[in-house]
Amino acid sequence: MDYFSGLSGQSLSFALMMSICGVAILFMLIGFYCVFKKWSRGSVKYGVEPEENQSILTFFKVFINQYKSSSVHHGQPLWKTLIFDVLLQRRVYKADKLRWIMHLMIFYGWMGLFSLSGLMFAFEAVYLTGLVDFNIEEVRGFLQFPNQILGYILLIGVLIAIFRRLFIKKVRDSTNSYDSILLMTLFVVVATGFIAHAGRYIDLSLITTQWENTLLISTNLYKFDVVLWTLGGLDFFKTYVQEFALMHSVIAIFIGFAYIPFSKYLHAVATPLSLIVNKGGEN
Repeated sequence: MDYFSGLSGQSLSFALMMSICGVAILFMLIGFYCVFKKWSRGSVKYGVEPEENQSILTFFKVFINQYKSSSVHHGQPLWKTLIFDVLLQRRVYKADKLRWIMHLMIFYGWMGLFSLSGLMFAFEAVYLTGLVDFNIEEVRGFLQFPNQILGYILLIGVLIAIFRRLFIKKVRDSTNSYDSILLMTLFVVVATGFIAHAGRYIDLSLITTQWENTLLISTNLYKFDVVLWTLGGLDFFKTYVQEFALMHSVIAIFIGFAYIPFSKYLHAVATPLSLIVNKGGEN
């Protein structure tokens, strides 16, 4: 089974793509091991010096004990923390409405795309087993439309973030290289994805599935994509559409997995953990 992305007309196989993904996940796991190992070197209690060679499990033990501790202020049920503080990010909402919109669009855009990728992998894995007979191309076509919508949600969030750091002095003054790299990598991932999709829309004969044809024609989204991302349908983007798709796939895999524990993306893990253990913090 082949993917659309490739080089010189040669599509990547499922096995090769999964191998690339496996390498990225391995780097991610190594990175998280190093992160949790570092966190485990901290003090197990306030004012208590850390012990020598504390296990990586120390962090998780302390996390659970601190969550259960009655000394934690601002206590509230876990479900309230997860819904209001993690999912709805009410503390950001109270601090800055524009920043809240930006955070939600980036968070849900990225996580939605991540979830769709996982769903597509599940379908393809089932398809390869041969236990269920269905048209895998139609499934891919069906997922293209929500993939596009989530991509635009993520893009708008990234553009808001760029706008804030360029034109709002307080935000601009506090911007560092980590923020710049975060936004740059997100924008590159989104842009290459849209260019790859739009390159296929230049010639609709490349769109072979009923679902994608129906959704594209009914929404006319492909016309907007072609004008915006391929400068009106230049042959360059059609000729190298598979290469753009390959570039997007590889960058997205490594940014979406391997780079997380080594970058500011880590705050997507650290912040919810902090909110949970502090039971929401300040409400």
